[in-house]
Amino acid sequence: MKISILKEQLKTGFLDICYIWRKEYITIFRDFGALIFFLALPFAYPLLYALIYNPEVVRDVPMVVVDNARTPLSRELARNMDASPNAKIVSYCANMEEAKELMYRKECYGILLIPEDFSKKLVRGEQSPVMFYSDMSIMLNYKGFLMAITDVTMDLGAKLQVETLGGATPEQISMATSPVPYSSITMYNPESGFGSFLIPAILVLILQQSLVLGIGLLAGGVYEHKKLHHYYSGRERIHNNIIHIVLGKAICYYSIYIVPTVFILHVVPWIFSFPQIGNQWEIYAFMAPFLFASIFFSMTLSVFVRERETSFLLFVFTSLLFLFVSGITWPYYAMPEFWKIIGTVIPSTWGIQGFVGINTAGGTINDVHESFIWLWVLTGFYFITTCLVYRYQIYKDKKRGFKGNLVLTDEV
Repeated sequence: MKISILKEQLKTGFLDICYIWRKEYITIFRDFGALIFFLALPFAYPLLYALIYNPEVVRDVPMVVVDNARTPLSRELARNMDASPNAKIVSYCANMEEAKELMYRKECYGILLIPEDFSKKLVRGEQSPVMFYSDMSIMLNYKGFLMAITDVTMDLGAKLQVETLGGATPEQISMATSPVPYSSITMYNPESGFGSFLIPAILVLILQQSLVLGIGLLAGGVYEHKKLHHYYSGRERIHNNIIHIVLGKAICYYSIYIVPTVFILHVVPWIFSFPQIGNQWEIYAFMAPFLFASIFFSMTLSVFVRERETSFLLFVFTSLLFLFVSGITWPYYAMPEFWKIIGTVIPSTWGIQGFVGINTAGGTINDVHESFIWLWVLTGFYFITTCLVYRYQIYKDKKRGFKGNLVLTDEV
C-alpha cells in the first residue's frame, strides 16, 4: 500500500514538473524579449566580442623619433625599431615639442628620444641610455613598444660587444654575448594575444548574464502583470510543492541553454582559433553544475525585479564586477578578502576558472576539482534560496487576493 502511494506521488510530481516545464516553454516562446536574452544574445555577443579582439595582437604601432645624436649608430637604432613588427616610425621630429604635439593629436603612441651624446658614450665604452615615452591609455600599444625596444637595444648591445672582442672565435663571442642562454615558451597562449586571454572568461560570463537578464525579465513580467497565480491556482493539490515549480522552470531553462552552450564554448573558439586543447566532453560535464548554479542564482535574484525593465537596471552593470572578481583580469592572490568572498558566491567565478583550466590549459575535471565542487555547492545553496524566494512570493501573492480558486489555462 505504501509503495503504491509512493509511486503515485512520484508520478504526480514528475507530471507536475513536466507541466511547469511545458508552461515555461510557452511563456518564453511567446515573449520576444525573453527570446532575445535566451537565444539571440548567447549567439550574437560571443561573435561580437571575438571580432573586436581579432586579430589578437597589434602590429606597426605608430611612433616618432627625436634623434638628437644624428649619427650612424642612432640611425641604426631607429631603423631597427622601424623594422620591428610591433612598431612603425611615422615621423622624425626636430624636438620633443613637435613629438608631443603629434602624440596629443593621436598620430603616434610612442616617442623615442636619442640624446646627443648617445654614440660618444658607446664609443668610450660607457652606457648610453635612450628614453622612450609611451601613451599608456592603450596597454596593447605599450606592450608592443616594450617588446620592440627591448629586442632592439639588446641586439645592438650584443653587436657592439662583438666588435670589442677583436679576433675572438664564434664560441667566445657566443659566451661573451650570451653567457646564460634562455628560451621563452609562452604556454596556453602562443600568440600572447589579448583575445585568447580574455575571451574564454567572457564566454562563460555571457552564459550566466544572459540567464540573469532573461529570467529577471520573465519574473518582472509575471509580477508586473500579476500572473504569479497561474503557477499555483486551480491545482492546489499539486502546486503546494514549491520544489516542482522550481525544478520545472530550471529544467526548462537548462534544456534551452544546451545548444547555446555548445556554440559558445566549442564553435566560437574554433571559428576564431582560440586555444582549445581540453577534452570537450569533460568541458560539457563541468558546465552542467555551472548552468544549474547560474539558473538558480538567477531565479533567486529575480525576487528583486518588479518590472520587466528593472532587470536591465539591476543586473547589467554586474557583468564587469563579476569579471573582475573571477580572478582572470585581476590576480586572485592580490585581491582583497572582501572581493574574494564576493567572488566565491558567484557561479561565474568558478565557471571561468574551471573552463579556462580545462579548455585553455588542457586540464581535466580532477585538475579543477575545487571549482567543480564549489559549483555543486552553489547549485544546492541557490536551489534552497530559490525555493524560499518562490514560497515567499506565492505567500505574498495569496495575501493580495489570489486564493488559488482560479482555473489554470494555457495563457501564462
